[in-house]
Amino acid sequence: MNRTLLAIALAVGSLAATPGSPDWAQDADVVEHLGQKIPLDLTFRDSSGSDVALRSLFDGTHPVYMVLAYYECPQLCSLVLDAARGAMRQLDSWGWHLGDQYRAVTISFDATENPSQAMRKKLAMGASWPFLVGNAANIEALTDKLGFHFLRDPKTGAIAHAAVTFVLGPDGTISRYLYGTDVPPRDLKLALLEASQGKTGSIGDRILMRCFCYDPTTHRYGLFVKRFMQIGAALIFLIVVVLVASFARFERRRS
Repeated sequence: MNRTLLAIALAVGSLAATPGSPDWAQDADVVEHLGQKIPLDLTFRDSSGSDVALRSLFDGTHPVYMVLAYYECPQLCSLVLDAARGAMRQLDSWGWHLGDQYRAVTISFDATENPSQAMRKKLAMGASWPFLVGNAANIEALTDKLGFHFLRDPKTGAIAHAAVTFVLGPDGTISRYLYGTDVPPRDLKLALLEASQGKTGSIGDRILMRCFCYDPTTHRYGLFVKRFMQIGAALIFLIVVVLVASFARFERRRS
């Protein structure tokens, strides 16, 4: 079972013995729109009930890590949020702090949810980033641009959706999709570096970014072997030059 079907099955609580998902959930999937910009003129409400313009989350400098989750989800959304929180905590231990190197936001894609539900979920997660809710029109505008397609079961009300989070550039450009209920901290950091074009990282971070590349088949970052070999060859050449120069100086002194 591929990752999308597995996510759908988990979301509706019906992981069948044979591959597939309920008929009503077949169209719940993700269509990547890399390089496109989300509509920043949309307005949502935060957990205190205040209006929040999506544009206010994008300052032109910091990339944004976006998690779509509905707060009454019985299983999958909590797994995705837990994974995102764990990855962000690991970044914090590496000196990559929320608010300094990047921003984050969680937005419910269930238009029936309200700020009090967002507040309960935010407190339960111990989160310091905003948890938002919105009306159906704004949610549809955002999810359509992200290519995040979900469906509600007309009988039970459960929502079928994929397990995916999003990394956006400082101007709202869709930069990377991170799939699954496991968010490797290194992948999140590299995706954020990539989204900011290295502007929010140190020199060491920028060097690290050049050694890894995103593999669209595995949806993970891996060592860029060719670049790694080039760096290794350059280091070997430098060592040889230093040794030859040192030997030449030694011979001149002996003469």
